[in-house]
Amino acid sequence: MMNLIRLEFLKLRKKTRSWLGPIIVFLLIMIAYPLTVEFLQEKLEIGFFSVLWIAILISMMLATEDIFTEDFNDGFLELMVIQNSSFSLGVSIKVFAYWFLIGFPVSFLGFIFSYGTTGNFSLSISIFPLALISSYIFLNLFALGNSLSLNKGSVLGAIVTMPLALPVLIVLGKSLIALQLDINFLSFILLLLGSLSIIIVIIPLIVSYIIKAHLE
Repeated sequence: MMNLIRLEFLKLRKKTRSWLGPIIVFLLIMIAYPLTVEFLQEKLEIGFFSVLWIAILISMMLATEDIFTEDFNDGFLELMVIQNSSFSLGVSIKVFAYWFLIGFPVSFLGFIFSYGTTGNFSLSISIFPLALISSYIFLNLFALGNSLSLNKGSVLGAIVTMPLALPVLIVLGKSLIALQLDINFLSFILLLLGSLSIIIVIIPLIVSYIIKAHLE
């Protein structure tokens, strides 16, 4: 297991475009936001968090664009099946590696931009766990989409899984309202964590069966 974890981190670190590209896209979206709403310079926070959640969503979608493609083409996925190793565990480790090298930096940058825009440290520090959890959820969902469209193009996978991500965006919007009104914010964190705990078990299992079907 540790060898597989090290291997996934090593492969992703060498694929600079795969982990740096989504982070740069996130930065560009967040930098472009204040440049396009000049008449609201004093009230940038009005639409900031909507832009933040969408920027995280887009970044995670781009991050998973070829999450399985290289391993599929070079035969690594087939080797895992032949060796009877836990395929779903391998999928979980791969998604975690992407989250650690992409989702975590994006979430931290979200905290920085939040503080820079609102000037409210307590609000921004509360946004950080929301960004961490939601980015992990988005990565799992779009990894599912990538497995569905493994040899058909990444657009199809994004179209299929985008509706699954919409409830997460709704919860993020409601959690922000709860945070600003200081009512039941923790319950939204627990709701997202509960959803994540189910997703990180179910999605890798589904993805492993889908990829095996592609290999057959």
